[in-house]
Amino acid sequence: MLGAKERAVAMEAASRNDWATAPNAITLLRFFLVIPICIFLISDTRPTLTAVLLLAFGLSDWVDGFIARKFSQVSRLGILLDPIADRLGIVAIAVALVAGGFIPMWIGVVILFTDLVLLCAYFFLRLSEPPSSTLLGKFRTALIMLGLAFVAAGRIDQLSLFYVPGIYILYAGALLHIVVGFGYLRYMRSEARTANRPGEETKP
Repeated sequence: MLGAKERAVAMEAASRNDWATAPNAITLLRFFLVIPICIFLISDTRPTLTAVLLLAFGLSDWVDGFIARKFSQVSRLGILLDPIADRLGIVAIAVALVAGGFIPMWIGVVILFTDLVLLCAYFFLRLSEPPSSTLLGKFRTALIMLGLAFVAAGRIDQLSLFYVPGIYILYAGALLHIVVGFGYLRYMRSEARTANRPGEETKP
């Protein structure tokens, strides 16, 4: 996920057609990886392949951001797609793990409900762009992804010892998700109030 600096670079490149980039292609691939992962989790099949695909899902988030920064391929489309791919993927995988009986229902509910509240707030407040990723937000995402990966790896007989640590990591990640979500909600409300103040211009 990109921070405020990368977003500023993308705003400067707004006038050019910059949607066809390698980072955006990787982000789209991340969308498609979610489908087989969820199918295998719900049906409780292909544990090894599921773990590999989930690892690819998590690593792709780092790879597309690295390429975007390294080769100056940050784009408006990427700024919108990257957090959507992250959140949609994590929510879908968490729900699939709940459906498969691998994690407690409350974890899936917390992740889903928090993201739904933020999504509704984003559209209700009519913000021009999603909030920039914070350091705590990045840590939250990494923690949840690590927990999901451990639980998925724990489905493999030889790696079953990862399952219990994965559950506890998800406990911490879900609770931190609430804290981070509340912070993003406050930020969005502040941005909306600033944009609506008389005599002040809306941020690009």
